Amino acid sequence: MTVETTSDAERRQRAIADARRSSELEGSRSSDATRADQDAYVRGEIDVEQLGQRVRARYGLA
Repeated sequence: MTVETTSDAERRQRAIADARRSSELEGSRSSDATRADQDAYVRGEIDVEQLGQRVRARYGLA
């Protein structure tokens, strides 16, 4: 039996891809600044809490 494992980076990449796809299906697109933050999250430079804080601050939701 083979057990597949998914790395943290792969899970982060999939989560961001899903979020972007969802936005695009709704007719929207993340700003370049938000995409840069999402990419930093995928690379593991920031965690999901920091990503949320940055995005909320950017749109005045902090």
